[in-house]
This record gives sequence, C-alpha cells and structure tokens, in this order.
Amino acid sequence: MDNFQFNTPVTVIFRSGSSRDPETYKNLIQAGRTLLVTDPTLQRFGVVDKVRIAMENAGADVLVYNEVEPEPNAATVRNVAEIAKGENVKQVVGLGGGSSMDIAKLAALMIPCPQPVELMYGVGKAKGKRLPLILIPTTAGTGSEGTHVAVVTGDDGEKSPIVGPQFICDLVILDAELTLTLPSGVTAATGIDAMVHSIEAYTSGFRKNPVSDQLAIKAFKLLFGNIRTAVMQEENIEARGNMLVGSMMAGLAFANATVGAIHALAYPLGTQFHLSHGESNSVVFAPVMRFNLPEAVTLYANLSREILPECLDVDNMDAAERLIEEMDRLIPEIGLKDRLSDYGIEKKSLNTLADGALKQERILSYNIRTMDRKDILNVYKSVF
Repeated sequence: MDNFQFNTPVTVIFRSGSSRDPETYKNLIQAGRTLLVTDPTLQRFGVVDKVRIAMENAGADVLVYNEVEPEPNAATVRNVAEIAKGENVKQVVGLGGGSSMDIAKLAALMIPCPQPVELMYGVGKAKGKRLPLILIPTTAGTGSEGTHVAVVTGDDGEKSPIVGPQFICDLVILDAELTLTLPSGVTAATGIDAMVHSIEAYTSGFRKNPVSDQLAIKAFKLLFGNIRTAVMQEENIEARGNMLVGSMMAGLAFANATVGAIHALAYPLGTQFHLSHGESNSVVFAPVMRFNLPEAVTLYANLSREILPECLDVDNMDAAERLIEEMDRLIPEIGLKDRLSDYGIEKKSLNTLADGALKQERILSYNIRTMDRKDILNVYKSVF
C-alpha cells in the first residue's frame, strides 16, 4: 500500500432542520461578527433569513453578503473581503452551492490575511491562517463542503482552482430541508456533478487511496440509488438526505484523490458558453468514460457490480461497458441534455473548446489515461 495523507473537516452534522436550529450554533459562534456568504436566490426564497435568525438566536452578530454569482469570479472575492474590512469579522459561514462555499473559504482567509487572488491560483500558494469556517450546502453536487479547494473564474476568463489546507472547514451542516427548494433540473445537474466526482476519484491516476476509494464507492451507490427519486419526487426528504451525504462523501473522495478529464472538458463549456457545472459534466460524462475504458475497465467493473446486480456474474469488460451505458441512459432520463448542439453550441466552436480544455493541464495530468488535443476534440465531436 502506498503512503497517503487524508484530510477532512473537523465536524459534520447531518440532521433535517439543523440549519434553522439555534442549538446547532450555540457552541460554535465566536465573539465578534459572523460573515454569512450566500447568493441572491437563497435570499429571495427566505432561506438566508432562517439561517441568519438561528445564528442570531444563538448569540451571533451576523453580517450578510448575498451577492455571490454562479461561477464566481476573482472580483467577487475581492469585493467580499473589502466589504468585511473593518467589520471585526471573527467567523465565516458559507451557505449555498459550491459558488457561495468557495467564496466563503477564500473570504475566511483573505479577511485576516489579505493577498492578491491571482497569486493564490494553484496548489499551496495561499498564505496565512483563516478564520473559523462553517459550510452549509444547499445543493447535493459540488461537495465543496468537504474539500480543500476553491474554484474561481480568473480575470482571464479561465477557471482557476485554489488548493490549500486552509480551506478544509471546521464544521459542515448537512440539512436536507435546504435542498427541498431546488427545482428538478438543478437537482439533476448537481447530482450528476457529484456522481462524476465519485467516479473520477475512484479512477484517479493520482493520489487515490483506500480511504478515498471506499468513500467514492459508497458515494456513487448513494447518488445513483437516489438521484431519480430526488429529481422526480422533489419533496422526498430521505432521497434528498441521501444525495446530500453522497455528495459530501464524493467531495471528500475527490479532494484527496483528484478529478480528471471529465472536469477538464467540462470547464470550457462553463466559461465559454455559461453552462452550469453539472450540465457541462453531463455532456462529456459518458464519452470521457468510454475514452478511459482501456485503462479503467477493472475499476468501472467494480462500480458496475455495486449498482447493477445483473453484472455480478459477467466479465470485467462487459460489466464496465454496462456501467457506461447506464450513465448514458441516466442523463436524458433525469431531464438533462447530452448534446452540445442542444445548448446552441456550433461545430465551429469545437476547436476553441479543445484549446480551453488543454489549459486544464493539472487536471488532465490526473486522468487515468493520457489525453491529447486530438482525443479531446474527438470527445467533443462525439457529442455534437
């Protein structure tokens, strides 16, 4: 067994209604102000006020920043840090999807330790010690609550991951009630994002380990077993809770084992054509799996046997191919598009997309099978 290091949040609370219960926060709120980082949609739906009131009832003095946009950019990081300056912020809470949680992570570091965002891009370049950090996901998708990664869109328009131990939070609050507000399309897209995290972590060509493997397998089973119910029965709290736990477990897995080419090819779809991250992953999910099949056949077969009883007695290649076929069927079944043309992307844009994916050198290097520009272009062509 290779040596490995595994990093996790300090505490996880899983309980429906926990985010609006003052008792959740009573022993956690620090003296001074608490910065609550979130987005305008959650503010409009009243979710932010419920969490804010619970914190205030626990003794917090709450400052709300509710301007986080989808696929947040570096300017948002600078803005929230500037607003918090002089406010005596002693703790940061991120409430929302991956965007809000990632901005909360960066704010928790930049408030006490101001530094240029662009100098933090990459691994281990962020400096200093952050403020206490609580993360409360409202989607079952990004798994950001369990990772030491924050992703922003840089001033150059490219997605730029910022990776450092400072971004592992102190507390995760998993409240399935918060996900009941999600429309079915968002549930589907974020759920696929989480499934991609689990599969890419399990088949990673870099840093996968026995702990990440077990988390990835369990996450994949939970997500696959509940995504249809969560999409089609929006009020099913059990399915929502299972998706939320599966998403966090997938986040823990990929944070310690990395993602790969599915993410690399998805990123330019988001930055260039503004697809959500889950939609971007959905389009290239099965095609990249097919490309990886020669190197990942045994691993895919293992996952296949976890979810498809009929694959228990077939050979590895047959089981692996059935897994890919199942993922291919799942995408349209839960209402997601699986062709680039469905999003209005024209064939002339494929070369630009390939160039954008090639810029994700670090993530591509983690893929289980080496992928060059021709391979990337062929994947995009296969889903046009």
